[in-house]
Amino acid sequence: MVQSPEAERQKDTNSGLKPRILSALVMAPVAIAAVWFGAPYFDILLFVFSAGMMWEWARMCIPNHYIGVSIVSGVAIGVAILMQVTGQGELMFMPVAIGVIIAMARGGKNWLLAGFGVLYISLAGLSAIWLRHQEPNGLLTIMWLFFLVWATDTGGYTFGRLIGGPKLAPRFSPNKTWAGLLGGMVCAGIVGGVVTYLSTDAINWVIVVLSMVLAVVAQIGDLGESALKRYAKVKDSSHLIPGHGGLLDRADGMLSVFPVAFAIIYFAGLSLR
Repeated sequence: MVQSPEAERQKDTNSGLKPRILSALVMAPVAIAAVWFGAPYFDILLFVFSAGMMWEWARMCIPNHYIGVSIVSGVAIGVAILMQVTGQGELMFMPVAIGVIIAMARGGKNWLLAGFGVLYISLAGLSAIWLRHQEPNGLLTIMWLFFLVWATDTGGYTFGRLIGGPKLAPRFSPNKTWAGLLGGMVCAGIVGGVVTYLSTDAINWVIVVLSMVLAVVAQIGDLGESALKRYAKVKDSSHLIPGHGGLLDRADGMLSVFPVAFAIIYFAGLSLR
């Protein structure tokens, strides 16, 4: 029996949401536990994720030299994290710079893209660790950002599938729609409102608006990773997460959100309490 377009769309929505939910059920408890207990568990988790994402990035950009570049960039981010958590933050960009230079030297025609990947992932990881180590709001801030990005992803996918409409960036990601972007922003705003209400007994509308802005930032990171995969002619960044793609596929929004959130909180002195 031929199904109607609406039935087909609902079927696609249900089948697409299942792997996302299963992935969240596996990864979210690990991430939340590491965030909750803080150092050194969160620092170790960030190092593992950062090194893994650098490996995936190198595989897509410089497939002929990705092993050596992955090792060097992984060591670079590890040393940078160690410097940051031991109070040598003023030196932490030295190993990152070395990693960037080596990636660019081995990157061939993709030298700029290879170097950018090391810098991009390093900045995200170091920003996340700085945010988590800030007292007394470090735990609350990281939890807010995690749930914000997850809400953006899930809300954007659900609204986009259910409503459809004009495509957001068909050149890079043909399935994303403007309705999905707006839906993700609404869900992120709700997260901001809930977090501030639970922590202060009042909704901070500045945080609500900022959450919606960061939802756009997360979507930009998502589209950027989609563009990279399209350039590399791959469907997923890797198969490190069976059935769900790679680390970059799951953390693309985090990569863009963490540095922006760090800049806003550091320079504007923003607080969730």
